[in-house]
Amino acid sequence: MTKGSGYVRTWNEEADPSKDLSNETRKFLVEYARIEPSTMEKHIIHIVSHILAMIEKMIILYHQQAKKAFEIESYPCFQKFMFLHFDLYHSPSYQLVLKQVKSGDAFLDLGCGLGQDIRRLVYDGAPSENLIGLELRQAFVDLGHELFQDKSDLKSKFLVQNFFVDTPEITSLAKKVKVINSGMFMHLWDWEKQIEVAKRMISLLTPDKGAMITGLHFGSRSAGMWEAVKESPMFVHNPETLKDLWGQCAQETGTVWDFRCVVEEVDYCQDLDSEACILRWTAERL
Repeated sequence: MTKGSGYVRTWNEEADPSKDLSNETRKFLVEYARIEPSTMEKHIIHIVSHILAMIEKMIILYHQQAKKAFEIESYPCFQKFMFLHFDLYHSPSYQLVLKQVKSGDAFLDLGCGLGQDIRRLVYDGAPSENLIGLELRQAFVDLGHELFQDKSDLKSKFLVQNFFVDTPEITSLAKKVKVINSGMFMHLWDWEKQIEVAKRMISLLTPDKGAMITGLHFGSRSAGMWEAVKESPMFVHNPETLKDLWGQCAQETGTVWDFRCVVEEVDYCQDLDSEACILRWTAERL
């Protein structure tokens, strides 16, 4: 069971994105977002400071709703500029995902945040109209357009809603999506709720062989409830328990999957918890 002793909660005025800007990321920001290299870091800091200010206002607004406020406040990804990592791009399945969406298949990015993975797919040749992002807050979608400077060009659709609510927009996707990305999304809840997320994703996927879900989890070498998030229970997996969870979903939905999971050791996880790691996984329909 993990401790979560280093959880990031406050904005660091001296935060510097330069170490997170790889040459590949800089190239993307210049070529896709048309950001001048000389103003790049200032532009990123501007966006992130707006994000943190927005989150602070939400915390004040919902101060009587502790659980909701914690869910809003407790994302460390913005403080650590993780939206610059383009996590899907680093997946072993990325080229297959790209091939699927370039051929015309629909792609859904859950908890898309600033929509960075959608932009990366577009940059690599995917038609933007095939890509759908789902995000709880419109402000994150707006900041994504501001960061990547593409509001007038990007044709992707963004659904601003709770994933668990059956709106006409989400139900219209049932059995029509070929690829779903669950990057740092499904891991946010306890075991039972993660089962619900997985089943809901399966209901949106096409029944075709090769339909897939790509995922990224904050994981641990010792699985269990993460003590850092008592206000919003979160089950942290190791590879074995995540495989077990997916096996349960497969059995309960009558579906068959090729499930693969690899462990990645990354510094920003160690900052949050000494036993932490990243679990990168893919479930492909057989």
